[in-house]
Amino acid sequence: MIKRIILYLFVSLLFGGIFYYLANNLIFSIVVLLIFIVYFLIIFERQYRKYTIIIRKTRECVNFINDFVITISINNSLTTTLNSLSGGFSDSLIEQINSINQLSDEEKVFYLDNYFENHLYSAFIKILKQFLYEGGNIIDSSHILIFDSRIIEENLNNYISVSKKRVFQFYLGWILCFTIMIAMHIFLGTYYIKIQKMNYFPYGCFIFFVFFLICQFFLYNHYFDLSFINREIKNENNKK
Repeated sequence: MIKRIILYLFVSLLFGGIFYYLANNLIFSIVVLLIFIVYFLIIFERQYRKYTIIIRKTRECVNFINDFVITISINNSLTTTLNSLSGGFSDSLIEQINSINQLSDEEKVFYLDNYFENHLYSAFIKILKQFLYEGGNIIDSSHILIFDSRIIEENLNNYISVSKKRVFQFYLGWILCFTIMIAMHIFLGTYYIKIQKMNYFPYGCFIFFVFFLICQFFLYNHYFDLSFINREIKNENNKK
């Protein structure tokens, strides 16, 4: 968190400095600096944290289901299975389980549906209840669920990979734009200084920087949107 805050401040200072270099207007430069700081600390950080939590919990959910099904099919004991898997749990999952120690092991596993907040886990709970109360072979009952979970994890990884490429292309294009503007300042010399002195020039630069920030907002608004995960699970369940 601290490293990200330092990065946010550095990037904001960078853009504030670039604006001052291009427009030679201190007041607008400070405004640009503050706008970028507010965006990164309030909007971007909230989106990023939600995004990382969903990814972590989705992968953790898939691993939990796969490991749980395989282990309980061997020992036929929910308590033994939960204890044997607990060593590989994340700190947040362990904290969640410790907060519900008053519950039985069976109730703990069912309660984790509130932790994962994933339709995949809800489907797993139904299969587990059927196994615990009616018996049968849990491997056979959950093989479609396990297959779906792997597909979802693969789609998630593909989505992250493609999104990173698009983010790279986005910044590559904008870096080119800012580079051209800086180059104009360097090579136009006195002519650029005359342009700087025009009354409307700082306003034009400000609109350009705000437009960049708006484009960045919509880019990450799409990039951080992982609603397709549960949507895919719902579609798979409807097919069944």
